Amino acid sequence: MNDVSATLAHFCDAWNRHDVDALTETWCEDGELNHPWGFHAVGRPAIRRLLADEHATTMAGSRLRLSHVSSEAGEGTVAAEVEGVLEGVQAPNGRAYDLPHKMHALFVFDGTAWRIRTMTPTANPRA
Repeated sequence: MNDVSATLAHFCDAWNRHDVDALTETWCEDGELNHPWGFHAVGRPAIRRLLADEHATTMAGSRLRLSHVSSEAGEGTVAAEVEGVLEGVQAPNGRAYDLPHKMHALFVFDGTAWRIRTMTPTANPRA
């Protein structure tokens, strides 16, 4: 019961549809998002506000494509490192670009699904 692939698939699908409510539901009620550009959100309402703003601006036309997931199960948790690319990110100059991404996430099982407890994305990670 430590397979977080369904949650990651739901996360990607919601991202690519820009469905902020569905995306937010992948977090625990008291989940945490440490944004790569210095923003920090705790709790679903704060995470939703951050994601709504992002998907209305820089990420409005983006698509998330995952390329690799590695995970390690602990007692009641799964720690995962997720690699991928955000395609079509909107730059301030109006041009779209692809942004390599790595996300470190801790998942917990809430009795029905694996939810993100904390996520820290890193933009342009170095190998």
